Amino acid sequence: MKKIQVNFIVLFVLAGVFFISQKTSAQDYNLEKIFYVAPYNIVKGVASLQQNWQNIDIVAPQYYSISSKLYFQGKLPIKLNQVIAEHNLKVMPLVTNANFNQKTIHNLLVSPNVQNTFANTLVTIAKKDNYIGWQFDFENINYQDKDLFTAFVQRVYPVFKKNNLIFSVAVVPRISDYENTNAFKNWGGVYDYKAISDSCDFVSLMTYDDDKSVGPSASVAYVNSVLAYVKDKIPAGKLSLGIPLYYWKWSVVKDKKIGTGFYSNVLAIISSYRCDTGFDPALGVSWLTYFFNNNQYKVWYENADSFRQKISIVKDNNLRGFSAWLLGGEDPAIWKYIDQSH
Repeated sequence: MKKIQVNFIVLFVLAGVFFISQKTSAQDYNLEKIFYVAPYNIVKGVASLQQNWQNIDIVAPQYYSISSKLYFQGKLPIKLNQVIAEHNLKVMPLVTNANFNQKTIHNLLVSPNVQNTFANTLVTIAKKDNYIGWQFDFENINYQDKDLFTAFVQRVYPVFKKNNLIFSVAVVPRISDYENTNAFKNWGGVYDYKAISDSCDFVSLMTYDDDKSVGPSASVAYVNSVLAYVKDKIPAGKLSLGIPLYYWKWSVVKDKKIGTGFYSNVLAIISSYRCDTGFDPALGVSWLTYFFNNNQYKVWYENADSFRQKISIVKDNNLRGFSAWLLGGEDPAIWKYIDQSH
């Protein structure tokens, strides 16, 4: 009887330890919060960074690129550097093919020697400017360059690892292995998700700009379909969910997308026109409609409500975190959800 009691007590204690450890693990789950900064929104971006820096893990400025002559170019603006230095923030710049030019990136992909020089240049600049690493944001690449792009990523990764730098890759999403569309052939089709995730520290999956959407840039259904496609290709711990902070504007009569903008633009529309507003629970995005010159327009926009939906997707799938485009374009109310996302 005594032995049975002892065994029971041991099992009870072990069960308690397991429960506590599970609870602690859940509490310790801290989403990695990446925010992009870009030249065309830099004033608002810097202002938001100054105000919200405590809730940002990594600042990712889009200021570096490869030129048409395959020269590396770019630098961060002084005001952005000042805020970064003031708060000792982690910086992981993006590097792009300038203007997302397809010929430029193709020429780089067929030039291994240039790639080697390029990788070493990135290492030198990262060490000089105290960057934690780099993110490749090469886009508008023909799908037939898939193997070349994969080889490029595989060539750079060990160079970064040897120098203790983070290497991440931003990729355009898709939801199938092949489609006879421009979106596949020149945007999403080039990325071998599994091979890329195997050869970098993490992937920022740009789960927005749904090419088949007649409404929002990124509905909940679209985001979930992209995640379903990549779940066996990119480990959850290596996947940062791309979250848009901008809107798509449509002409209702023409059934055509005619513009884009940020939350401050939404507020300007609401203050200038008589609007109907709402939130579509199925799509997980807010909307408004208004008339101007007898034409009706509909704006599908991102705000705190839609942001909360996407944060839930990150948590439900145990993803690494999120990568949000673009700092300074957000609904200020999103920060309360970020503060609660730990």
